[in-house]
Amino acid sequence: MYARMISVLFYMFFTCVIFNPQVSGVTLYIYVLIPFLDPGFLRFVGSTFRKWSTPLGIAVLVSLMGSPSVAVRVLSIAACVGYLLYTSERGLDCLHQWMTINVLFALVQFVLFYVDYDLSIQLGPNNLSKMLWGDYATDSNTNFYEIFYFSRVAGFSREAGFFSSLLVASFVADVVRGTASRKMILMYCIGLFISFSKSSFVFLIFAALYPMRKRIRTVHPLVVLIAFIACLTLVAVYLARFNFFYSDTFGHRLGGYAFMFDARLEDIVGGINAHDLIANYRYLPYVHLIERDIQGAGVTFAGLPANVAEMGLFSALILFGVIAFTASDGFVILLFLLLTATVSVTTVTSFVPLAYLICYWPRFAAYSAKRRAAERPPPRLWPYGAASRGISRQNMPQTE
Repeated sequence: MYARMISVLFYMFFTCVIFNPQVSGVTLYIYVLIPFLDPGFLRFVGSTFRKWSTPLGIAVLVSLMGSPSVAVRVLSIAACVGYLLYTSERGLDCLHQWMTINVLFALVQFVLFYVDYDLSIQLGPNNLSKMLWGDYATDSNTNFYEIFYFSRVAGFSREAGFFSSLLVASFVADVVRGTASRKMILMYCIGLFISFSKSSFVFLIFAALYPMRKRIRTVHPLVVLIAFIACLTLVAVYLARFNFFYSDTFGHRLGGYAFMFDARLEDIVGGINAHDLIANYRYLPYVHLIERDIQGAGVTFAGLPANVAEMGLFSALILFGVIAFTASDGFVILLFLLLTATVSVTTVTSFVPLAYLICYWPRFAAYSAKRRAAERPPPRLWPYGAASRGISRQNMPQTE
């Protein structure tokens, strides 16, 4: 009962991100600390230590070399992923229940958008977060507006785009783990419809890739990672010639790949922060295009280039290598890259740990099955087992 209560609290803060406070511009993710209140999780961590300690140690070490804050985020993500794996294995997973609550609340926001617009804004993430935490409310954006004649809403997420990313990541995680049901698929589809954003297209890409999953699984994750970077780099360099057609959306998500060719070598090797990026590279049309986004978010770019800018080239490449060599197969790492394309891979917000869960689940499922088989007691001899169940010797079948 206690472990179940801890799981409910974790998934509440995990899926309802605006329930977490913010201090001095840094969001304090309560769900990172909650798992350590469960002794069962601590035993799970201890029993699996040998499997994950080396790659995690390397990731933390290279992160410390590039940026101490990244190292903290890596450890936070590791705690979340470990607890997601633990609750999945022990049957304590509450993701379905809390995602249902999120979608139902988003439906209320959606209906009120047309019935009582002011009330829908009052129930938006910005006001709810301020009502809970006041001056310590986490950054959010009640970006409710119509797309294709229908409004989009955010549920208990920071904004509609993050809610859409959480829905896609949860849905893909269910499919990969084999826990998807027809009711939950319908629930996810409703949620994606009322939170429609650019992140929603990952759902369509996943649907297109799923029939080819067996072939993609045979490709080494490192090859998939390199191919992914190469493809996005080619697209970004081409679009940068046209200033991303003056779309700050595409500029923010793809500009980092083009920046790798325009930046000074020392800024690529050593990294660069948002302030220096604007100060030194504002003359680049696409940097000027996304200047407001950079200042508002306090980060440089989205996707993998964000880690290069924050950590420096060599530290980021080693971190990417750790992810590639620990991923289960080529298909899941491709899903991971798609799900984290709009943020840094060291972002702690909920859909990123879910992306890591997807990335490692096939290997963990095989390891968990093997571990359970090893922990299972050996089969007893039949006569001894029969006697222990109170079967008398005269009723036992006679052997010749």
